[in-house]
Amino acid sequence: MSSQIKKLHFSITLFASVLVLIIAGCKSTEQPHRETIDTGYYQNVLGSDLVRDQITRGFSSVRRIQNNVIYRTYQFDPDDLPRRSELDGIYFEDASARTQTDNHSTAGTATVLHNQGGRALMLTAAHTVVQPDTIWHYQPGTTHQPDPVVEAVSVQEALNQYIFSDGGIVMIELVSYNSRIDLALMITKEDVSGSDNLRQLETPGGIAEELKWGDVVFAMGYPRGVQMVSQGVASRSNHPIRSIILDLSINRGFSGGPAFAVRNDGGLEWIGVITSAMGDREFYLVPSPQLEEDFNPELPYRGETYISSSQRIFYGITNVVDIDEVRGFLEESRTELRRLGISLSSY
Repeated sequence: MSSQIKKLHFSITLFASVLVLIIAGCKSTEQPHRETIDTGYYQNVLGSDLVRDQITRGFSSVRRIQNNVIYRTYQFDPDDLPRRSELDGIYFEDASARTQTDNHSTAGTATVLHNQGGRALMLTAAHTVVQPDTIWHYQPGTTHQPDPVVEAVSVQEALNQYIFSDGGIVMIELVSYNSRIDLALMITKEDVSGSDNLRQLETPGGIAEELKWGDVVFAMGYPRGVQMVSQGVASRSNHPIRSIILDLSINRGFSGGPAFAVRNDGGLEWIGVITSAMGDREFYLVPSPQLEEDFNPELPYRGETYISSSQRIFYGITNVVDIDEVRGFLEESRTELRRLGISLSSY
C-alpha cells in the first residue's frame, strides 16, 4: 500500500513539473508589447496631405445648383389633333381642350471660376441649367414628318435657378452654353458677400493628353444633393468630345462636377467636367396624372393608363469632357464675358 502511495506521489510530482515547464515555455514565446503611435489623423487613399487640403478647399468652389421650372401644358382634343402649321400665330389656350401646370426640378454641380468685383461666375453641365421655352409633344409616328401632328405643347411660365452658398441661396442666371459639348456658364444675379464663401477654384488646369489609362482621378459633386468626393481610375476614349471615361459610381446631381487628376508630385490638376453617365430609358404604365383620389393598391385600378419613362443609370461608366474642351468653350464665350467685365486666364 505504501509503495502505491509513493508511486502516486511521484506521478503527481512529475505532472506538476511538466505543467510548470509548459507554462514557462508559453511565457518564453510571448512578444513584447508595442505602443501605438497616434499620428493625430487618418490617411487618405494616397497618403497625401496635399490632396486632402486641395479637396477641402475645393468645396468652397464646387457648389450645388438647383433649377425649378414651371410649364403650362396645353392638351388638344385627341379626336381632332392639329398639325404643327395650324398652331402658328394662335393662342394655345383657345385651341386646347384642357391645360395643366407641371413643375420640373433638376439639380447639378457647378464650379466657381471667377469671383472678383462682386458677381461670381461658374461652370456646369448645360443639360442641368438650359430649359427650353417651348416643348412640342408630337403624335408618335409623325415626329419626322414635315408637318407633324401635335398632341400637346408646353410653354415655360417661370424659371428659378440658384446656387447653395455658405450664406444661403444665391440666385443665378445663364451667361452662355454649348449643347454640343454640354457646358454652360452661369453668373450670380447680384453681388455675393464674403459670407457666401464662393471662392474661385485654385486648382490649376491640367494637360488632357497626359492622362493615361489607369491614372488616379478624383471627382467632386452633389449626387442627390449630398456633398461627396469620389475616386476612380481613368480610361481613354476616341469620342471627339467625351475623351475621358471614369469608373466612378456617380448619381444624379453629379453632372457639372469637376474631375481632378493626381500629378506625380502628389497634387491635383483640373482635368475635366463630368457631364453624363451611360444609361438607358425604361418605359412603364402609370395611372392618369389627373387622378384626384389616393390609389388603393388592394383594389383594381380601372382608370385611364398612360405611358411614362425614366432613365436607368449604368453605374461605373462616367463621361468627362476634358480640360481642352473646357478651355475652348471659355474662349468662345470671351465676348460675353468681356461684356460682363470678366477676364479668365488662369485655366
